[in-house]
Amino acid sequence: MTHNQKKVNVKKALLALGCFIYSLCTLAQPVANSLVPKVDKRVELLSIVFRLARPNEFDSELNGGYSKAIASHFNQYAQHSLIAYFNLVADSLQKSGTEIAYWDVLALAAHLTQPPALEPVVPFNSVPPDGWDNRILFMPKLVRLLQQFYRDAHCEAFFTTQQPYYQAVNHEYERKGVKLAKTWFDQFFGLKTTEKYYTIIGISSREGAYLRVDYKNNYRDTYTIFGCRAFDSKGVPGTFAELTFSRTMLHEYVHAYTNQLIDNNMAALQSAAEIIIANPKVYDLMKDTFYGNWQFVLYESMVRAGGIKYMMANEKDTAVAEREMVKQEKAGFFWIRGLVKELDRYESNRSTYANLESYMPELIKYFESVAREMKK
Repeated sequence: MTHNQKKVNVKKALLALGCFIYSLCTLAQPVANSLVPKVDKRVELLSIVFRLARPNEFDSELNGGYSKAIASHFNQYAQHSLIAYFNLVADSLQKSGTEIAYWDVLALAAHLTQPPALEPVVPFNSVPPDGWDNRILFMPKLVRLLQQFYRDAHCEAFFTTQQPYYQAVNHEYERKGVKLAKTWFDQFFGLKTTEKYYTIIGISSREGAYLRVDYKNNYRDTYTIFGCRAFDSKGVPGTFAELTFSRTMLHEYVHAYTNQLIDNNMAALQSAAEIIIANPKVYDLMKDTFYGNWQFVLYESMVRAGGIKYMMANEKDTAVAEREMVKQEKAGFFWIRGLVKELDRYESNRSTYANLESYMPELIKYFESVAREMKK
């Protein structure tokens, strides 16, 4: 073998090694609309920051091995300027009556790109349209200090050492988690999603979170972060077989298809929806929920009906859909059966209706009929 051939082989080997290392560093990240939860480095990073700033918020025994690894690497950075500023912000908000919780911290993660860049995905001065997009900690100085902390605390080195662990967690969900029939959604709704939906496994806390990042023209990123309540000796969650994961993903992913239908027909739907939510029985059940207004009751009606249609098509237990309808009626969605029947009619006439958007005039009529009944 000549000297030049050796040099070429060394370069090839180094390139292959670099590709392998890169793949290890990227495989753990969640993929939009994949409906397969994965560990996310932004979520883990902000969980570590919150742990350093507010250690009493975390149970170090819950995931003992991982907690020890975090402590071993990061405790020496507990006095970093980021942690000091985070506590300053949290204390200031607490004095004004706002208690910072895990949900708020993870919301900051959702508004940033993946590390090491950690760049904001929306302008700092933009105003979200509703309360689902939580920007309470989305501050320029806090983000700058987080970027500095990522460098100073050698976070990338920590995540590299933890990559096999993250991959083991991801693999366990792929092995045991209930999977959704992803192709059904495109076929049934006949629409492109107006949301990127990310599902994330949070391995630092029992708590989970539902997060949103709103962009222009009713486009958004939506996140479900699943907390984990039990781990084996290797730190792998033992809860992946629970229906909580698939049921939550089903609900949230249907939003990505149906929210646009409400957004595009808001003027035609508003009057009927206002009458529906004003009904005393409905309002009494919904006034203390996130969807206790006319716009959100429409979003949630479509999502719940769409979820029931999925169950009817994909669940082996034929009674699941009936139980779900009873559950929704008890929650105040007294019109859910009729709405599901409307979706049945749409599905039976796909030669006429290319997608659910084209069926919206019929759904508008249905909500108007519900409103008339509510008046009586």
